[in-house]
Amino acid sequence: MKKVVIIGAGPAGLFAAYKLAGKCDVTILDKGLPVEKRHCPSPNNCKRKCKLCAKLYGEGGAGLMSDGKIIFSTEIGSFLNNVDGVGEERNKGLVAEVQEIFGRYDVQINPLSEEINSKISGLEKACAAEGIRYVPTILAHVGTDKLEELIINFRNELIEKGVRFVPKSDVKNIHVENSGRIIVETKREYSFYEKAKNTLRRIFLRKNDDAYECDNLIMAPGRVGAKWLEGIVHKLGIEYTYNAMDLGVRVEVKRDKTDRITEVCRDMKFQMRTSTYNDLVRTFCTCPGGKVAIEAHEEGYNLVNGHSEKGDPYENTNFAFLVTIPFTSPMANGNEYARMIAAAVKELGGGKPILQQLGDLRTGHRSKKERINDFKVKPSLEGITFGDVGLALPHRIVLDIIEGLEKLDKIIPGVANDETLLYAPEAKFHALRIKNSDGYLQTSIPGIYVAGDGAGLSRGIVGAAACGVLAAEGILRED
Repeated sequence: MKKVVIIGAGPAGLFAAYKLAGKCDVTILDKGLPVEKRHCPSPNNCKRKCKLCAKLYGEGGAGLMSDGKIIFSTEIGSFLNNVDGVGEERNKGLVAEVQEIFGRYDVQINPLSEEINSKISGLEKACAAEGIRYVPTILAHVGTDKLEELIINFRNELIEKGVRFVPKSDVKNIHVENSGRIIVETKREYSFYEKAKNTLRRIFLRKNDDAYECDNLIMAPGRVGAKWLEGIVHKLGIEYTYNAMDLGVRVEVKRDKTDRITEVCRDMKFQMRTSTYNDLVRTFCTCPGGKVAIEAHEEGYNLVNGHSEKGDPYENTNFAFLVTIPFTSPMANGNEYARMIAAAVKELGGGKPILQQLGDLRTGHRSKKERINDFKVKPSLEGITFGDVGLALPHRIVLDIIEGLEKLDKIIPGVANDETLLYAPEAKFHALRIKNSDGYLQTSIPGIYVAGDGAGLSRGIVGAAACGVLAAEGILRED
């Protein structure tokens, strides 16, 4: 039986394993912890004491601690439409397969009524009149509080089919022998589970170096592993380019401002060009009735993100508002630029994200904690620094954000009010874009495939899962 190693137990890795289970000898390596052990000790006030951030690493990937919006789209959260050998029609089939697999775990889409479809049509027309593109999406909302159970069930089924999970396994090196066999070298310091008769048995491992020999390798480290992947592909000589940079803020408003839109489409997707620089600004990851959250990164900086639980129990809605800028020359790596900005914001905010009211940003005044009782929108995130986003982010980004919100205010009245809260920094590292040698995401090195956000092929759960399915199909079709 062919041996396959998958690096990363996020959606791309899990769905690849689902496709391969029972047909190949599959081992999944992940730097983080099993689902049950992924608990953030200070979710509302990150102290940066963790050796590895439980929100970002481990089984289920960073999506495990998202708000659980599963968007079934070939355009939103996926770049496969534009990948050589894939294209939109083939991507539609992949998304349909991912949807069918999720359905086996009771993730269901509610069909849209005629009334909702009519409202979507009206919204599209209203947006077009203002020079805004509205992208309707089909999605299922699992909820942050329900994702853990879903991933545990998914993982356990894979284990029962013979898939090995090796958590806390840090991949240090990959090399290819003359025979074509692939060697994956790791530092290992945990345990794995395997099927033993009708039970699951836990096999304990000592802390030591280990190596896995395989016929095929799928590198699916997720967005947080983009920097690691860049080092690996550079060493192996695999070709790649860079995706555009996404940098901005997370916006928080009273949920009554957005309910009219989110009741039509929960994860509202608006795209617009700004007046001054003609930059693309977009909404992303809308969390109705949710909370803003901190996302701590190994490099030492913190970003902001958003969560919403099943039932949307909180009084505010938050969403990312991102400026997309492609970098070319001499600095092609826009992700590195965004990291530098995030590091600078950390210093300015004393290690915490910065919060400012939009009105203060417009007038050039720092928001102050002493005035919080006068805030009409109460911050849902603790562990923040009341400050000046205008000092934290480059002027061009700040102006894009202000102009974009003022434009969006024509569709969502009140979103550009002075009391609107802005949290910085919000960034989406879409990583480098690995060049594929065929329509199955195989790299220029035979037997090595890539998948998911870390490889620059997706930016969401379904897009990553579709990549995993595609890479698995490529392995199964090999002689």
